[in-house]
Amino acid sequence: MSVVNKPICVEKILVSLDSSKHSFAALQAALTLAHHYNATIKGVFVEDIALLNLAEMPFHQEVGEYSASIREISFDGISRGIFVQSKWVIRTFQKLINRTDLQSNFVVRRGKVSEIISRESEECDLLILGKSGTNPLGYRRLGSTAKALIQRGQKNLLLVEDGNEIRQPMIVLYDHSPAGQIAIETSKDLLNPGETLILLVSEDNPDDFDSDKTHLTNWAMENQINISIQTYTARSFEYTIQMIKNLKIGLFVLPHIQNLPQRQFVAICLEKISLPILLIHPPQME
Repeated sequence: MSVVNKPICVEKILVSLDSSKHSFAALQAALTLAHHYNATIKGVFVEDIALLNLAEMPFHQEVGEYSASIREISFDGISRGIFVQSKWVIRTFQKLINRTDLQSNFVVRRGKVSEIISRESEECDLLILGKSGTNPLGYRRLGSTAKALIQRGQKNLLLVEDGNEIRQPMIVLYDHSPAGQIAIETSKDLLNPGETLILLVSEDNPDDFDSDKTHLTNWAMENQINISIQTYTARSFEYTIQMIKNLKIGLFVLPHIQNLPQRQFVAICLEKISLPILLIHPPQME
């Protein structure tokens, strides 16, 4: 069987954790998928070297995020804060893992966050992290770490926001690329019996749309699953997303697309959709 006709294979999951609510949601999602795939979980907490370097800057002061009060910055103070965060994260990780029969381990690393996470994910099949970090102003936008890891495009990546859960409905932005085929195969693998898989398909090119519709209909019949094909155009795409952007329960599956205009559609989804987003990496060429 060709690799494009298979769902992603997940044996090892890496979940990046910090003290944010988004990070806790990422851990919950990791547990859900680890049960589904019978996978091991590795947790990682990164002591951000950028924060530690901040204490050595000449201004040595910061303005309180909520109180607007001015306070001194010190290396010891920042180090102590990071240490307290790491201990809380480790306790939370172990508490939830101990309620399961999953195999796991946890590491603490120091360095640039995106680089450490990327390196730690090399031996994992799926990377999971919060959609944004601890800054409340970035609640509905991608965090810098998520953006950096998406740009690297090396791993299947799940982004999760606080308050959201991986359940049904399952929604796929379909693209007739190898990554697009893996996306629908992975969604089928995660779909509950009797549920309907929702496929968003472009109709900008009538010939391509007819071909995609025939392919997807035959694929659904062969796999004995229910599908609902929802069409969009470049002009109507944001309206299509508007109808699902505030859903809190489900999963939105995206192929990692590099060509335009589909890449623009992926960017819109990443910025606007609240659902957990699974970004499927293109298959590795042998």
